Amino acid sequence: MAEKPFICGALEGFYGRPWRQDQRLQLFQWLKDWDGMNTYMYAPKDDLYHRSQWRDLYPNNNLNELKELIQSCQKNELGFIYSIAPGLDITYSSEYEWNRLVDKIEQIQNIGCQQFAILFDDIPSKLSDKDEQVYSSFAEAQANITNRLFDYFSDSNILFCPTVYCGQMANYDVSGNKYLIELGDQLNSNIGFFWTGPEVVSKDISVESIKELRRVIKRKPILWDNLHANDYDIRQIFFGPYMGRSLELKDELSGILSNPNCQFWANYNPLRTLSQYQITETDWCPKQAYTESSNEWIQYFGNTNISEEEIQLLGDCFYAPGSMGDIGIQMVESIQFIMNHPPEEWDSHCNTFKSFEKTLNSLCEKLMATTNRDLLYDFYLPLWELREETEFVSKWIEWKQSSKGEFISPELVPRRQGILYDIQKIVHKD
Repeated sequence: MAEKPFICGALEGFYGRPWRQDQRLQLFQWLKDWDGMNTYMYAPKDDLYHRSQWRDLYPNNNLNELKELIQSCQKNELGFIYSIAPGLDITYSSEYEWNRLVDKIEQIQNIGCQQFAILFDDIPSKLSDKDEQVYSSFAEAQANITNRLFDYFSDSNILFCPTVYCGQMANYDVSGNKYLIELGDQLNSNIGFFWTGPEVVSKDISVESIKELRRVIKRKPILWDNLHANDYDIRQIFFGPYMGRSLELKDELSGILSNPNCQFWANYNPLRTLSQYQITETDWCPKQAYTESSNEWIQYFGNTNISEEEIQLLGDCFYAPGSMGDIGIQMVESIQFIMNHPPEEWDSHCNTFKSFEKTLNSLCEKLMATTNRDLLYDFYLPLWELREETEFVSKWIEWKQSSKGEFISPELVPRRQGILYDIQKIVHKD
């Protein structure tokens, strides 16, 4: 059998408010315009009919929205994958449950969808008493129902997301994980297999780690890439490039779908640079791709006065998990130096800080006047928090240079309070 085309694109698979219909249509236009991108997967965790109420058919208004998405993907020559996540409470051995699952998929098939995914991520990892009488293991139950779907919907493409979907969940022993070994033996080899890498959010993914997985699951996996995901902490936001994956990694995969920021307008750079990664054959440079993408990104900010310097500052400060761009690194280093040395030693560090503060304030003022209000609201929380902290440092510098009295905090609002922060102070002392 000929190898299936490499799938690459966006996966709306996060927890939280799903994207709006108009945002998805904007996404499809981007994917169409970018070489290397060919797929969108519908999997918002908080679509009730996708997960919590998976047995229920979509009401007409919701179904019409899905139909519009499918038709838009077809018009833009993009693959549309509909996913269903019954794992929270399905009884695998029940024919009633099987019929509900088939009815639901047929409903979506009848509006034009030909690609489906069944997801068993983030669910209880123990079979019900009834299922334990039928199946010897969790893997057997999941493989059985997924294989039945593959056979029943023989004219459709079927993908599968396991419960153990990263190396961390296998206790970093992928080759010895019984669940994965059983799936490799029992799941039809034509069924696609999702994997997030060594971690749920993998900063780096090595070629060898995927080769090890391939030997166990007996197929090339599809990367469910959470590199830019932020649903685990929406105070974070990531504008940086696709990174931490070598070009050789693509040879070990059958596809890459990025599950990015919850905030739609934050995802231009993450997805644009994924498209550049996909079509690049040699000399992949995430930093260069990021710079080019950021310059394109400006057109969506709704204010033609915003400069490339300001866009670069925004992206460098909110880059990727555990990393910053050059401007962010320089800023943190300068503040660190200023706070730990006397004013007479500050020199260039103080100039770096003041330049940063000026550019940041200018960006915030221009964003307040943007006509793309959705973009403003997507960025508001992390950007204004950065501005507040910068203002605090600025006032501290003024006080230190004046050598007068005690420092009085310029904060107009108190530090965060409440049960969450009290618990964090106890639990995370370091």
